[in-house]
Amino acid sequence: MGIILSSTVILILATLSSVFAIAQYALLVRAHHSERGLSTLAYGGTLHALATLAYALSLGSRYNTLIAPILIAGLLVLLAGTRRFFARPALLGHWAWSLVISGIILSAQWLTSLNQYQAWVLQCLTLLPLLLRIAYEARHADNDEHWSLPRQVLILIWLGYAGMVVFLICLPAYSLQNALLITLLMSNLALPYSYHNTLSHRLHTRLIKLNRYDALTGLFNRRGIEEYTLRELRRTQKYRQPLAIIGVNIKQFHEINQRYGFAAGDMALKKVARSLKSIAATTYPSGIGRFTGNDFILILSNMPIQQVRNTMLEIELAINSLQIDHSDSSFHLGCVIDVVRAGVHGDNANQLLMALQAAIEQRKNTKQLSNKAPLSPAEVA
Repeated sequence: MGIILSSTVILILATLSSVFAIAQYALLVRAHHSERGLSTLAYGGTLHALATLAYALSLGSRYNTLIAPILIAGLLVLLAGTRRFFARPALLGHWAWSLVISGIILSAQWLTSLNQYQAWVLQCLTLLPLLLRIAYEARHADNDEHWSLPRQVLILIWLGYAGMVVFLICLPAYSLQNALLITLLMSNLALPYSYHNTLSHRLHTRLIKLNRYDALTGLFNRRGIEEYTLRELRRTQKYRQPLAIIGVNIKQFHEINQRYGFAAGDMALKKVARSLKSIAATTYPSGIGRFTGNDFILILSNMPIQQVRNTMLEIELAINSLQIDHSDSSFHLGCVIDVVRAGVHGDNANQLLMALQAAIEQRKNTKQLSNKAPLSPAEVA
């Protein structure tokens, strides 16, 4: 490649690169020790960095091919860590044979007429599918992922590493080893950063979920509902579309908790949430959330009023038919349901939600009055 570096500069660059990589992996583990796969990634990254340093020390020596098995071992551990990092089993399977193949190439170099350049070309061919496999393992979105760019950057870095290895194979003998060193130095800088960036985004997404989603049901919490209502209200006002908000109150929920326990109440809330999700999945664009303890909200955009009423009836029938089995007893649920519409009951999100709460309370009070038994003639007298 026409690049000439003194041995001192090479050693300094390799040392700085390796120390940086090891420090980054150590910081990841120390700061987020409970996250899956980080310890394995740190072990693999440290092994990869040490292999880079050892390769720089032995550059130009006929023994530097001994570094290849260490490098491949580091990549195998990184493969296991990447699988674990993206919530899959840290199994290597037949990829562990890469280490055996590397050993066979070393043996062939010392026992046959295979020269150092040919040995490194074969070692690079062994590295290539391993690098592509690690990039392939990062393709699946994590459960906590909301923005795919950090994961795509990680994939591109691994693909870039693989592309550099392909480039190395095509180089003449006098350039291959220097080019391999540059590739290792760059990977030591880029890989820890990409894993750190992906993890930072994962934690940020998890924090967003905690702020906007209900932990028990997985639906929007109050803050999430208010933000979603505000967005949908702006959108429907812009395009002059109707917006309806259905409120669902689970009747006598306090009594359920007192009689059957909080576990039964939680089970009831989860079943109601699943029912509402299945109904919302078949309707127009909608958002669904748990507004308070036993109050749920369904936000329907661009839906005709008659279909809104049909949806309310479907919700009421679905909840009334739910049977909650708990311990040696079971019970059925009931609900109070009402609806408000943008432009009729309010023009902003706060007005609509307050109007819906007032409508639900009024309907609950009306039902309580209608459920009271009439006085007998003796009591009247």
